[in-house]
Amino acid sequence: MIRQSTPGPWFALPLILFFGAFFAAPIAIVFWYSLMPARTFELGANFTVENYITIFRDGYGRPLMWSLIGATLTTLTCLLLAWPTAKALNRHIGRAAMLVTALIALPIFISESVRLFGLSIFMMPRGGILAGSLNACCGLEIGSVLNTRIAALIGMIYIHFPFMLFPLLLGIEMIPRDRVEAARDLGAGGWAVFREVELPLALPGLLIGVLLTFVLALGANAEAAILGGRAVTVITAAIDQRFNYAQDWPSGSALTVLVIVASVALVVPILSRINISKLTNR
Repeated sequence: MIRQSTPGPWFALPLILFFGAFFAAPIAIVFWYSLMPARTFELGANFTVENYITIFRDGYGRPLMWSLIGATLTTLTCLLLAWPTAKALNRHIGRAAMLVTALIALPIFISESVRLFGLSIFMMPRGGILAGSLNACCGLEIGSVLNTRIAALIGMIYIHFPFMLFPLLLGIEMIPRDRVEAARDLGAGGWAVFREVELPLALPGLLIGVLLTFVLALGANAEAAILGGRAVTVITAAIDQRFNYAQDWPSGSALTVLVIVASVALVVPILSRINISKLTNR
């Protein structure tokens, strides 16, 4: 009997090599550097965990916690805003949904810094668009949230909202209307329909949106720099400071490894719950 080999592994070999060279290898090098003595530039054999101890001893745990909290709040807020928006685009707006979706997606093609500077002009006190408009129309004098943590959080929500909306819109499109109508005919209320019908069916798109929003928000830096001012120090700014200004690559690598671990802690459980074939073959 002639045994036929499947060509699948051979076809996947270029992709495996690509990810190995440009994804796995850099992460391995960063992890190796994190175990080197501070302020060294060679991959020697004197392994140490002192860099990880120094991170929390020197106060770098605070930027990490702010980044984690900011990414979590951004993800939750975007989810709360994206769910009713996605339902409206899918069921109520009709033909105008395409135009509204395009208008929401259009800012993605504009530089993030340009959008954030525009938002900072909107938030500025007195000379800002919001404060100036209220003063001119209503005679109201208001302050500004610019250069605060709230401003940085608003900027993160503004930038990352489309990354939650579009996967969630795909998930909501997977909900058959007849199931929702059947549940309502059987006496289910709005909360019961959401919990038992809509949420389980839209879960793959929701999880992808959560994954994209959290990971991107965790690595966000421009929002804190442009809108948050010196009131906010995020982990990416701390990593940049250790690599470039302090020239301490091992400490910067240790901070990077902590960010990678935090991302993996979210990515792996979510990916294990996503059925890609179900999401693509509706």
